[in-house]
Amino acid sequence: MIEFFIAKKHIIERKKQSLIATLGITIGVAVLIVSIGIANGLDKNMISSILSITSHVVVQESGDIEDYRDIQEKIDAIPGVKGSVPKISTQGILKYRGIFGSYVSGVKVEGLDLENAKVAMELDKQIVEGTMDFKKPTEILIGKELYDSLGARLGDEVSLVSADNREIRFKIGGVFQSGYYEYDTSLVMLPLKAVQVLTYSGDVAGKIDVMLHNAYDSDRVAKTISDDLGLYTRTWGDLNKNLLAALSLEKTVMILVFSLIVVIAGFVVWVTLNMLVREKTKDIGIMRSMGFGSQRIMKIFLIEGMILGLAGILIGTAVALGILWYVKNYSIAQITSIYYLTKVPVEITAREVLTIMGANVAIIFISSIFPAYRAAKLQPVEALRYE
Repeated sequence: MIEFFIAKKHIIERKKQSLIATLGITIGVAVLIVSIGIANGLDKNMISSILSITSHVVVQESGDIEDYRDIQEKIDAIPGVKGSVPKISTQGILKYRGIFGSYVSGVKVEGLDLENAKVAMELDKQIVEGTMDFKKPTEILIGKELYDSLGARLGDEVSLVSADNREIRFKIGGVFQSGYYEYDTSLVMLPLKAVQVLTYSGDVAGKIDVMLHNAYDSDRVAKTISDDLGLYTRTWGDLNKNLLAALSLEKTVMILVFSLIVVIAGFVVWVTLNMLVREKTKDIGIMRSMGFGSQRIMKIFLIEGMILGLAGILIGTAVALGILWYVKNYSIAQITSIYYLTKVPVEITAREVLTIMGANVAIIFISSIFPAYRAAKLQPVEALRYE
């Protein structure tokens, strides 16, 4: 196809301009793919950290749940339910006297059935020191960051003061790390019976946390529980609505901002082709006088734009995937020391990559149309007027 060879000849003749246009597209595509991949990874990591401790569906009544064991049995029988955990949540004040002096801090207290938590929440996998196989109800689990702040050791005693000003001493039996900083700095976990005693509540549960095999089935399971058992339910999406909305808005704004780089790269292609049309006015006139139709002239410049664009898109995609692979497999000390991460999480799908590539192809095609149309409209007499 002669149009392709002419287009290739024009690109080779203008190596510097062609390289700049291709480089601009490469940078735009690479930045967009890398930013989306890391943003997706951070979002998924945050949601996973939140769901590692909080429930997928919370089941409550207007007051305390007295027959929570019967209800728990019915919930566990629902398809998709991994397990359920009766809980009592309250606030308290943690006191500790150690080698660094006294420590007093407000904490969130979770009383839960630890055996159920092993199955439903896989809580034992989050224990980084000690154990959760408590022999006595006077042992406590505390978050890793809180544990480090105390300067405590396993087996040390801490005091927990309830909202009713009741104080009970507990021994640190284990330390958990959820991966969510807020939990690890302010959350303590106790056996359900210990919190029932601490709050004078008796043999009741304040709520039942339901964990699912797939967290995104929460709406279906919540509706089943509500319809079949007549209980009030809230999904993890309801509980974290503001956070999820903020993450969505942040990602949208980021995509819009980085998309401007791609638009600018398309503008560079437009400028490059416009300059080429001006320089090749004589050649266009000669081709038109030799019988080249306006469509064939237009095709030459469209092919030039698409060659530059596709080269930039393919190189940019390869560079971006290489960067994401490196970031995913090798921790970056400067980032992981600032953020609460061991490695930078990365998450991107083939569909997202193909969407970005397709959108860039469309932008480059649009950027190439106008210079190509301008070249096609040149008449032989006009093109050769000054020659």
